[in-house]
Order: sequence, then C-alpha cells, then structure tokens
Amino acid sequence: MAPFTHRIPELGPEGIDHRSAARYFLGLIALQKASTAWGVVTSGVWNVSQAFIPVFIGLAVDRGITGGDTGELILWSGVVFVLGLVRAGAGVAFYRQTIITRTVSSGLTVQLITRHVTKLGRSLSREHDVGNLTATVTSDVTTIGLGLLHVGRVLGSVVAVIAVTIIMLTISVPLGLLVLVTVPALLALSGLLLRTLHRNQDAYRSQQGKLAVRAVDIASGLRVLRGVGGEKHFSAAFHSDSAQLRVADTEVSRAESSLDSARILVPALITAIVTYAAARFALDQQVTIGEMVAFYGFAVFLALPLDDIMMGASQVTQTLVSAGRVTALLNTEVPDRTRPDTPTGDWHGARLVDPVSGLDVPPSTLMSVACADSSDADLLAQRLTRSDDSGEVTLGGERLDSLPISVVRSRVLLAHNSDRFFGETVRHEIAPFASAGPERIAAALEVACAGDVIEALPDGLDTKMHGRGRTFSGGELQRLRLARAILADAEITLLVEPTNAVDAYTEDAIAANLARYHRALPDGRSTIVFTVSPLLLQHAQLVAYVVDGRVVATGKHHELLEQHPGYQDLMMRDEAAVVDD
Repeated sequence: MAPFTHRIPELGPEGIDHRSAARYFLGLIALQKASTAWGVVTSGVWNVSQAFIPVFIGLAVDRGITGGDTGELILWSGVVFVLGLVRAGAGVAFYRQTIITRTVSSGLTVQLITRHVTKLGRSLSREHDVGNLTATVTSDVTTIGLGLLHVGRVLGSVVAVIAVTIIMLTISVPLGLLVLVTVPALLALSGLLLRTLHRNQDAYRSQQGKLAVRAVDIASGLRVLRGVGGEKHFSAAFHSDSAQLRVADTEVSRAESSLDSARILVPALITAIVTYAAARFALDQQVTIGEMVAFYGFAVFLALPLDDIMMGASQVTQTLVSAGRVTALLNTEVPDRTRPDTPTGDWHGARLVDPVSGLDVPPSTLMSVACADSSDADLLAQRLTRSDDSGEVTLGGERLDSLPISVVRSRVLLAHNSDRFFGETVRHEIAPFASAGPERIAAALEVACAGDVIEALPDGLDTKMHGRGRTFSGGELQRLRLARAILADAEITLLVEPTNAVDAYTEDAIAANLARYHRALPDGRSTIVFTVSPLLLQHAQLVAYVVDGRVVATGKHHELLEQHPGYQDLMMRDEAAVVDD
C-alpha cells in the first residue's frame, strides 16, 4: 500500500505558480512529487508484470507443451500465477494512490481559489469572474483532480510500452522494430484529435461561464425584472445562451467520440498488424509457436497501456482547459488595500462621515438610521465599514479606502443578521479572543437580554454550538450576535436590524439596555443602529432619516414624527406590518 498520508498540504504564501495552465499543472505535480512517483512505480509494476506474462506463457508452450516436459509446464505456469498476484497487489496500491492524488489536487485548488477570492473581496468583477468562479468551483476543480489522477497512469503505461518493445526486440528484432515504428505513428495521428478537443472544450467552458453569469443576474434581479417587465427579454437571452452552450457541447461530444473511436481502433490495428506479422514469421520458422503466442499476447496487452495513454492524454487536455480557467481567476490582480504610512487622523473620538449619503456620525453618539427602503440600509452599512470600496467615507478626517484594511476592521465593526456561528462553545463564539472576562460577558448578555438563552443550555457558556446554531431560534441567535458585537468593543459599531426577530417586550428591553450601555461607554465610542423599529428609534440620541440613499432629515425620534410626514408614514407602515404579522 502507498506510504503517503491523506492530509492536504498547507500552501505557503507563494502558493503554486499560476502564470499559465501548464505551470499550474506542473506545480500541482511538484507539490506531490513523492505521491506522483509512487503512482508511476505502482502503475509501472502493474503494467510491466502483465507484459511479462506472455513471455512465460510462450516458455510454457515451447518447453512444457511442445517439449513434453511437465515440470517446465508447472514451473512457468506457477511464474504466471505469481505475476498475476504481483499485478493484483500493484493495481490495488496504484488505484488507492490515484484517488488520494485526485483528492489532494482538488483540495489544493480549492485552497488557492478560496484564498484568492477572499483577497479580491468585492473587487471581483461580476462581468468577467463570477461566471468563471461558478464554473470553476462546480466542475473545473474536479477536472483538475482527474487530470492528476491520470499522470501516474500515463507514465506507468509509457514504461510498460517501452518494456514490451525491448522484450519483443530481444525475441525478434524485425517484430520489435515493427512495434517501435507502428505505435508512435498511430499515437501521433490520434494526437491530432486532441487539438480539436482542446479547442472545443475551451469554447464550451467559456460559454458555460457566460450562461452562469446570466443565471446569477436573473436569480438576483428577478423581482426587479418583474417590476419593469424585463422577464421576457432576459428569458430570451437565457434561451439563446443555452442554445449556444448546447452547440458547444455537441462539438465537444463529437471530438470526444472521435477520440474514443481512435482509442478502440489504434490498439486493434496494432494487434492485427503484430499478430499477422508474428504468424508469418512462425510459418517461415523464424520464431517458435510459443514466441508467436507471446507476440499475440504482447499485441493484446498493448491495448491496455495504449488505451490508458490516450485516455490520459484526453483527460490532461481537459485539465489544461480547466487549469487555464483557474489561472485566469488567480491572475486577477488583488487591489492594494494597504498603505505604508501611519494614519495621522485623530482616532480618539473620530467622526464618521459619508459624503455620498450625507450621513454624519458625531463621536460618542448612539445614532439610529431609518431607511425608507430597507436595501439602502445594507448598502450604506457596507460602505461605512468599507465592505464596499465605493464612496469617500472618512473616519477622523482620513478616507477609509486610504487606510490599511486591518486598521479599518479593528476600529469599525459591522454586525449583521447574516453573521454566522461555527462549532465552538458559546463562550468562544461570542468572545473568540478570550479577552473578555466573566463580568464583561455577563454584562453583554444582560444588554442583549440573552441571559435566559444561556441558562437554558445544559453546560451554559461551555455548551457546544452545533450546525451553525440551528438548535437556537432566530431571536436567540440575534441576541447572541448582539452580545458578540458588544464584546468586540469597537470604536464604532454598526448594527443592522438587531432586534427584528425578537418579540416587542424583549425589543423594548434591549433598546433601553443599549441606551444605558452606551451612556456608560468611554468618550469617543459610537453606535449606529440601522432600524425602523420605533422602540429602538425613541432611545437613540440622534436619528437620521434616509430616502433614496440620502439623509433628508436628522433629529430626535419625536421631532421627526412631528416635522417630517414621510418619516411618520414610515413608522405607521412599520407598525401596521407588525400588527399584520
């Protein structure tokens, strides 16, 4: 069995050379040198052990049957049996190792893609890369793994063909030369089919990515399309792209069927040529009957490694196409989000300003932002935290997009309802850096009204969260997220609808607790709550009313109710929605 671990090696900062598809493919092989070498050895032994079987069958015929020697017949029959056992053992080791190689190669590719997409963030171009990314993670990763699976198999088959040719040359030079000339010639002719296959597969993958982009656009904008009557137009475009993909798929199928036909035809031709030539030599008494049987066995055996070589060449061609897509994604330039100089702005009590929306958050403020359109809340929150690089948001006079991203993340926190929990204890999930003591955790849970959630758990804070928190209700998870945001203790904390999954009584208690907690914070700390809940708005020191992405009014909650009809309508609409629910 192969002496190699199943562990996927951790890539260093340099990763794999992805300047081209071929470099990437070779880089994967280089990272698995020992594994690939073992695959070549086991494949070689597996193939060569069978290559020797016709030799010993020929000896059994000549010395045992023709010579009438029972001892020789038993001897060489036993050798054939032992070779069969060797072939079986080598085959098991080989197939096991190829599966490991395929899995590791796919895992390494996923590592690289995940790491690079994380670095790209929102700079990933929708027009060029989302379709590629969709096709890559669904099919190209698997194709690359299959390509690496065939490397050892192809190299081992080449070793077997060379071994058979040498054996045939030692038995009969003319027959050996016949194989030496015929095999490369027929393989070269078959190789011409690979060019067509490569070209058609490349076109198919590109069209597949284009269709994926179209599907994402339709799925994400279905509501808008219905509103503007654009369903028919996009449906027609999708059908057109689907038709083009079907044509590309047909062309790939044609090329693959031609190559599959060649895989059957080439070994058959070699078998026919070698067998005919060996029979002629036997009639002329240039070879013995046993040697003729051996040559027939060689010709039949050659069908296996030749089929492996051709199938492997086809798979490697597909792998290079997929590797080309992966390298195109990996070669996408990562924007420079760092700056060598230290920010000079006043970080203590920094003012957060968004010129695009007109939102101005003074230091030491509990501000609520009420958006007439709920989608504006998410977009504005992302811009204020530099999850989106658009806009010219400043913090303490410094533009966020000019600051090191690590500085922005340490100073400004966005807590969203889509934030996930993982599989650690509740204590680790809400205070992951162990910087918060029991008193701070208890205080945060009290603000979030989450104490009863912890008390109901069998092991309290030390209870494991399973299935990303699926054992908790939506309201319980929301309160735990709020506690986690409080424990993060950022200078500016943004909360997006932090109470829309809890009941009105709990929501009112959280609003009062949050206001009391904010008054106890050190000077300079600010909290921004995106909400349309009157219970939260009435506790805010300042409320900003946003319409169409712009701040149209600011003031206390009761002041806006009295002075701005649109704000009053928004509050009434929200209360009506609560009653309907």
